[in-house]
Amino acid sequence: MAGRITNWQTEQWLQDIVENTYVAIHFDNPDVAGEWNSELFGGGYVRQKAAMYSPNDRAVWNSKAVTFNGLPAVLITHVCGWDAQINGNMRFSIALPEPVRVLAGSRYSFGPGVLAVSLD
Repeated sequence: MAGRITNWQTEQWLQDIVENTYVAIHFDNPDVAGEWNSELFGGGYVRQKAAMYSPNDRAVWNSKAVTFNGLPAVLITHVCGWDAQINGNMRFSIALPEPVRVLAGSRYSFGPGVLAVSLD
């Protein structure tokens, strides 16, 4: 049997993401390498609190830019959402269309509306 998730339930889940998500960057696929093993560490890296728009049409987007400063040299492959700034549980992962090379001491940033999470 096939089922569906109601719009009300979808909005509840997405609202939880809006209210409590920290954005992280990963240097490997967290589904393969492991959630903890693939997250960046070192330099000035810390997870960033996400500012998100309210759920709309079964999706949410970041409402403000997300910026990571003082990073170690890395090749970024994924952006992920976590429910805590330190430790916690991974909520979602998004593979970048192309990996991004970052030089030591530089930053990685993306603007409003670039990070999207949807439940179809």
